[in-house]
Amino acid sequence: MNAPLSLDVPVVVNHEPRLRTTSLCFALGFGARHDPPGSSGVAHMLEHLVMSTPFPDGLSLCERIEHRGGECNAMTGPESLVVHAQVLNEDAAEVAEWICRALLDLRVDQERLDTERRVVLQELSAAASDDADAVQEAFLGRLFAGHPLGSPVGGLPGTVSGLTVDSVRDAHDRALRTAPFAVSSVGGLTEEALREALSVAGLGRMARGAVPDPGLGSTGGVPGPLTPGLVERWPDEFCWMLVGGRAPHATDPRRHASAILGYLLGGSPASPLYDRFRNQDALAYSFRSWSRSYSDTGAWRMLAGCEPDNAPRLLAAFREVLDQVAVDGPQEQAFLAAKRQATVEAVREAEAPLDLAIVLATQRLLSERVWDADEEIAALKAVTAEQVRGAAAELSAQLIAVIRPEGR
Repeated sequence: MNAPLSLDVPVVVNHEPRLRTTSLCFALGFGARHDPPGSSGVAHMLEHLVMSTPFPDGLSLCERIEHRGGECNAMTGPESLVVHAQVLNEDAAEVAEWICRALLDLRVDQERLDTERRVVLQELSAAASDDADAVQEAFLGRLFAGHPLGSPVGGLPGTVSGLTVDSVRDAHDRALRTAPFAVSSVGGLTEEALREALSVAGLGRMARGAVPDPGLGSTGGVPGPLTPGLVERWPDEFCWMLVGGRAPHATDPRRHASAILGYLLGGSPASPLYDRFRNQDALAYSFRSWSRSYSDTGAWRMLAGCEPDNAPRLLAAFREVLDQVAVDGPQEQAFLAAKRQATVEAVREAEAPLDLAIVLATQRLLSERVWDADEEIAALKAVTAEQVRGAAAELSAQLIAVIRPEGR
């Protein structure tokens, strides 16, 4: 893997001549936690506008890429807005220029804003009607109560309805002036061709640091203490439960132990939680666990769907298994399986060009280092059973649980 290009904006290139496609990722460090007060959802709106606003020829970014046979998408998270595409090598330089122009030269008018507002409101309505989605939003709101990280990524219907052309333009301008930015490319596109495309698109006018300062603007700084709390009222219908707590931040060495704890208590048949939920007590058919790191904190989650009579028993069983790991540490066979699963996931990301491009760009926003699969795998393999026990103990001490639909 080559070092970042000598541009003001970090650009990471993994040139693979054997590949016939190139995967591109443009990551802007402007997400829901950066939405200005009263404009919740504006980062998500920018994502929609970047993808849908027509170029002078009348075609939007996504239409242009799809007409070339490529695939593209975008996503907004708590700390980033990401646009990615996978195209044939012969189209990659031009597509990189298009994405860059769409991000830098976004033109917002009332008609386009009103159109995308209707789309976003439909998206919010669909998410609110799906308890598996709604519980995740409620969990983060509880985990980071009173902090911008707890804000709904898509915004609220009221705040989205209140967005104006000026407020969206102001947010876009602030993002370009203050947010970190990173670009990655994996595949057949050469470094020189990518450099030329980005220069033509005007990327050189963005001078950005590699690491965002979580204490600036509306990011809220490091979240305050968490008050543990579990479910008090249970629903009388099928429900989704999210149980978890805070996790280490993106550059904390303890994040690897937290990640392995997610696999240890995940939905794999090798997990002791699977044995308890599925084999012993038949409490849930579908569940999974994962740890996600942000710039200054993180979130560890276990999501499960269950019948109403099983819900209290499922929460009690989860706490029992978690506490057992927190006291005694993981059993050797399950621990080794969890480490192996985490390693395989890192290998998959490294060997899937589009996944790798996304990881390279998004991780570059969080750290001055370029993500390296070998380093990641070595760090996962070095995690000890005692470190996982410690991660379980920290989680157990600050556990919260949220359920949707709510009990009456």
